[in-house]
Amino acid sequence: MTIPTGCPACGTITLIPAGPAGQTRAVCEHCGRCWEAGDGWAEVDTLACPGCGQRAVCESRPTALVDAMASVHELTDGTRILIRPLLYGDRYELAEGYQQLSGKSRRLRFFSAPKGLSDEDLEYLANIDYHDHFAWAAFAIDAPGSPGVGVARYIRDPVRPTQAESAVTVLDAYQHLGLGTLLLLLLADQAQRNGITTFVSYILWDNQDVLDALTAAGARIEPDEPGVARVEVDIPPAEEPTRLPGLRVVLRNFAAATLVFLGLQPARDRQGWARDRQG
Repeated sequence: MTIPTGCPACGTITLIPAGPAGQTRAVCEHCGRCWEAGDGWAEVDTLACPGCGQRAVCESRPTALVDAMASVHELTDGTRILIRPLLYGDRYELAEGYQQLSGKSRRLRFFSAPKGLSDEDLEYLANIDYHDHFAWAAFAIDAPGSPGVGVARYIRDPVRPTQAESAVTVLDAYQHLGLGTLLLLLLADQAQRNGITTFVSYILWDNQDVLDALTAAGARIEPDEPGVARVEVDIPPAEEPTRLPGLRVVLRNFAAATLVFLGLQPARDRQGWARDRQG
């Protein structure tokens, strides 16, 4: 591929090939902007490049799409939180955040929780396509270093494409402040835009108080593996705003039960988890 003589944005000539195979793209090592050949060079938002080996370069700077989707919210204690799409460059903050989860938080979702996230785990969690696999990341913008404090994600079921497994992680120090519910509400809105109508999660049966609350709020619950319940929550269409209060109640309880990372394997691999636990 022919690399342009300079970055159209900053003029730096240090451009390197980028993008999936078969596409003519180049990324600037200085400003992180990505360009695609066509009539001249058009800028490509890095969220459009899942699988590109240069995403860490591109996503060292916020992209235009991330800027457009970012929002700031205030928790019940006044803490200000920035929420934006998760970037590939957040992978190491994911690893650090996992280490800050309590043993109880890890167990509620991982069941048999690893001590840390491997490179393979981080690749699975961070190299996402923002359509079938989407994630919001939350940052405490007034704390030193603006640390990441929460993640909510969904992964579409390849067999039932209107359903997606979903979960939310909030660091222990930021729980019970409304962040989990907020993240899931934003996730539900994004999922609905991408054609998903039902969230699914897997919750331990010994979390009975939350399961009872979910049943009372209209969630569908059925047995899955021994000791594990499958929970389905419908996402109301955007044209039915009167259902939003009910959705908020369901997601508040949903967040309480899934307040940890989404599992590292798709739902179809869940039987492998069972074998690992039994072994």
